[in-house]
Amino acid sequence: MNKMKVLISLALCISCGIIYSEDLPKPLDRSSLIRTDKIDESLKRETLSSIQRAVNFLADKQKSDGSWCEHPAMTGLVCMALHNSGTKENPGIRKEAVEKGRQYILKNVQPDGSIWLAGREKEYPNYSTAICLATLAILGNPEDEEVMRKARKYLLGSQFQDPGSPFLGGIGYGSKGPGNPDLSNTQWALEAIYLTDYLDKEPKAKSPEDAKKSDLAWKNAVMFLSRVQNLPESNDQVWVVKDKNDPNYGGFVYKPDESKAGKIDDSKSLRSYGSMTYAGLKSMIYAKLAKDDPRVKAAIEWGRKNYRLDENPGMGSEGLFYYLQTFSKAHAVLGDETVKTDDGVEHKWRQDLIKTLLSLQKGNGEWVNDKSGRWMETIPELVTAYSLLALESALGLEIN
Repeated sequence: MNKMKVLISLALCISCGIIYSEDLPKPLDRSSLIRTDKIDESLKRETLSSIQRAVNFLADKQKSDGSWCEHPAMTGLVCMALHNSGTKENPGIRKEAVEKGRQYILKNVQPDGSIWLAGREKEYPNYSTAICLATLAILGNPEDEEVMRKARKYLLGSQFQDPGSPFLGGIGYGSKGPGNPDLSNTQWALEAIYLTDYLDKEPKAKSPEDAKKSDLAWKNAVMFLSRVQNLPESNDQVWVVKDKNDPNYGGFVYKPDESKAGKIDDSKSLRSYGSMTYAGLKSMIYAKLAKDDPRVKAAIEWGRKNYRLDENPGMGSEGLFYYLQTFSKAHAVLGDETVKTDDGVEHKWRQDLIKTLLSLQKGNGEWVNDKSGRWMETIPELVTAYSLLALESALGLEIN
């Protein structure tokens, strides 16, 4: 296997939530990657059947132009989900759908490297570029390398640079310049940057300066992540809770000055919530913070105390499926198989997540948020893509 194929295979593993050392590359056989040691065999079969139904649903929803919902970001999410599914029933149909989606994404590449519906009202260049870049990295077509390189440069250039601002290192939607960075956009961008880090490493790096800029971008990203965590030891913002026994301690918020979960009573302090805490945890791991780093430990502890899958902790039904896919990815890259809650119960998160999603799937293979339409979770294509990505991370990949 040549170096490019090894890097692509590593990107595929990372996208599904498993990180492998770069000095242990092996040829990957898709049929041997499904994890069987942690999932009950009957549950695994039920899950694979569920995935197949979802793949069929999404394939039927593809537009004639190759898109889903006529949007590159939505198309990227679906392509990632379909590609990672590895379904054996009608694989040609799945592969053809992914390729048509890839071509649609490439049609929306802009001269500055961004990938989005330029010229349309209320569009978000950074968000769309991040998801499309991650998609192209996972699909791994060598001919897309220059497109990925330019998209990566665009995202790195979109990172907030004001050293005196708590927003330093974050990335926003990008509709009007650098904008106001938030953790949701930042976590999508960091995932894409992580998947394409090899482009700024030897032998792919074009210059030593590119590698230095990449390292600085990660350093600044850690600064931003620290500024959205409810942790006074590493965050000096006035809204941060000071009491270690406060239920918000260690969790994450949306922006350095805003939480979608609101404020704590009438105080200045912001409430932590599930989807952003797992977005922050996942991003810190991508940024190579160790598991014994106090910030990582505090986020893990918040997640342990707020372990639940029937809702987005702190937000109820709002953003439930966004939460589930972020929860799955974060736990997968973290590497722990169980979560022990205060009642002493050891929860196998993979099985818990799978069972939750199986119970929520509709008969036609789709998922949709029946309780809240916030953040577009009434759109079945989006929610089904989220759910597939979550299931695929929960099943996991192993190199035999």
